[in-house]
Amino acid sequence: MGTSKRHAILTGISHKGYWRLSKILATQTGMTNEWLEQQGLLSVRQLWMKVQGYA
Repeated sequence: MGTSKRHAILTGISHKGYWRLSKILATQTGMTNEWLEQQGLLSVRQLWMKVQGYA
């Protein structure tokens, strides 16, 4: 998914919490905004902009 197998394994066996893992390069390169959108997740930023009248 865009990250090396080694980084994916090291991230998977990490004992760090979800919040800290979200800042790791392997997570950011593997789980892009496009991928998250394909999974059916909504963008909080886009929803906020729609409510505020920006989009």
